[in-house]
Amino acid sequence: MAQTSILSINPADFVGAAFSTPLVSLAIALVVAGLSFVMSKDGRRGDAVVEHPNAATRSRYAPERRTLGATAIAVVILFVVEGIVRGYILNAADVVSWWRFALPLLCAALGLIVLLALVVTRGTTPPEVPVANARRSWMTFGPRVGIIAACVAFAALLTTTVSAGLASSPDDRGRYIWLVIPVPNEAAIDPIRQWFYGWAYGVPVLVCLALLGAATWTVLHYNASRPYLRPEAVIDEKSARREIAAGTVHVALGGTLIALAGAWRFIARSGAGSQLIINGQNGGEPYDITWRYAELAVAGGWIAPILEIIAFVLLIIVAVRGFRRSKGGSSGAQDERTKSDASVL
Repeated sequence: MAQTSILSINPADFVGAAFSTPLVSLAIALVVAGLSFVMSKDGRRGDAVVEHPNAATRSRYAPERRTLGATAIAVVILFVVEGIVRGYILNAADVVSWWRFALPLLCAALGLIVLLALVVTRGTTPPEVPVANARRSWMTFGPRVGIIAACVAFAALLTTTVSAGLASSPDDRGRYIWLVIPVPNEAAIDPIRQWFYGWAYGVPVLVCLALLGAATWTVLHYNASRPYLRPEAVIDEKSARREIAAGTVHVALGGTLIALAGAWRFIARSGAGSQLIINGQNGGEPYDITWRYAELAVAGGWIAPILEIIAFVLLIIVAVRGFRRSKGGSSGAQDERTKSDASVL
């Protein structure tokens, strides 16, 4: 019997198989995040703490940082657990598992809503001494690159969901889950019907995306507009608010990228070209059946693992920063460090 050597496998097929599951992306993200911390300033110093020199500042913002860290962990864990349960435990045949795309968005949105409650209640303590400040908006403390990336990811997921929904067709139960691909120049042959990212999946995603977008904007707004405690704490509080804003944007971006990658994976599997063989037809030769957007779908499938790695790295970094120990230190050093943290995408 002939044996197939691993060296004879097409490299593209090998890479595609390796990245066919998000768990591989998560493993790579853990390595990348670990290396980033080792190579960072804190890692080189062996100092995995965040410094807030003022006790009042520490107590005011610590619950918010922990909430962001817990939200990032929840998004990753729930995504992994859902994939394992759906893929290996439950029988998901003929089930529209829309939650696998909506769950990262919903989990991130709920976490940010909890964060918003903390900001609005515990985090808006009246100032001990009135502080005169310039008008602040939701973008005041937010990382510009992160906000732009989040907006692009939101728009990409929105465009993908609406476009796929418009391209989908209903099954006999009225669920928009089919991608109908006709056989070229053969109207008498029944078209191919593939499971697809149609409206049955897309509508819950759009609802959760809207909820996440609203929660993100509201947190950034109230985080910026709340009063400072006292004039001498302004520098420390600005640093803390930059960190909260950056964590908020990264959680929203991470959840959106996971959902977007999942949608692109699904579309790639459904829209890739295929062949149909009918006995006694076409001289025994297969019919080539290709969706008109097949190349775009395949490209999205290749990009999906990259999006997942970026998303997981962002969430891991938010989780680690959310549960770092606090200790005293210089105000200037903390301000400089938090500016650097908030600027990382």
